[in-house]
Amino acid sequence: MYVCNCNGVTRNEVEEAIAAGAQCPEHVLAHHGCEPCCGRCLPEIAEGIACGGSGISRSLVAAE
Repeated sequence: MYVCNCNGVTRNEVEEAIAAGAQCPEHVLAHHGCEPCCGRCLPEIAEGIACGGSGISRSLVAAE
């Protein structure tokens, strides 16, 4: 499932970046060579960081 539609970043890629030490949504996107565009994904990624990567809301994620 995509978390960031603008950059095509998936939930698994977000979790990977968090596991690699990303501390904020911008670091998660940068881990995959991206930058924030519209910003809609930033709160959801931040929630995932706060929960150690496993807290990314499945109801807010767009379909792959």
